[in-house]
Amino acid sequence: MQRALIAVAAFALLAGGCVSQTVSRQESTPGPDAVAPSLVVERFLQAVNARDVTTLGRLFGTSDGPISARDDRAAVEQRMFTLASLLQHDDYTILGDQVVPGRAGEAIDIMTTLRKGQRAVAVPFTLVRTREGGWLVERIETGELTRR
Repeated sequence: MQRALIAVAAFALLAGGCVSQTVSRQESTPGPDAVAPSLVVERFLQAVNARDVTTLGRLFGTSDGPISARDDRAAVEQRMFTLASLLQHDDYTILGDQVVPGRAGEAIDIMTTLRKGQRAVAVPFTLVRTREGGWLVERIETGELTRR
């Protein structure tokens, strides 16, 4: 019995030595630019319902970075408030994503459905990769939201 336990322990030590794992630790929590595209859309939609124009301004932009770093604060707040008013929703579903033709690796379309009461509306989001490698909302197709 003791030999069997020693053999099992030796095997566990040897097998454990064959497995390696690299763990990297970040000193700070990742910002919105380090989050996968669908998570950026989720954070954006949460900020919409919270009317958090500051977060919206940090999540919306171009490959050069968020509009909050580029444009006048008051103008950004007004634009984001308008977007939040239009995009208010009761619930949302992220249906999937696809690469934007001609922009592989640079932009991705994420199809969402926003529910407002009994109405479900398809709202595509285009996200763009920043120069730092993160993702920002670049464009939101709001046409269906304005149709009755």
